[in-house]
Amino acid sequence: MTKINHNALITLLSGKISNLVFRRRGNKTTAYILSPRKTPLSEKQKTAQQQFSEAVAMAKQALQKESERQKFEKLAKKLKKASAYGAAISYYYKQIRTGESIN
Repeated sequence: MTKINHNALITLLSGKISNLVFRRRGNKTTAYILSPRKTPLSEKQKTAQQQFSEAVAMAKQALQKESERQKFEKLAKKLKKASAYGAAISYYYKQIRTGESIN
């Protein structure tokens, strides 16, 4: 674990970049080397990851159209999501997994 001090750019990071993981807790940022998986992904996990990737791609494509963006902004408010992007991912992921739609 590496503590990061007095570096304006790095202290704003969180998440994974290559094999480094940046974590922010309060006003402190730490960097970790990503540890390898101890167990391989199950088929169910691989399927879920693939479905989520498809939902993200569908959401990005849909939000390029203004009419769809407005639809998902309304849905975001209804579902108490932070953004139209989050609402679109939820919508398409549920459609892919169950064949149902959220309305």
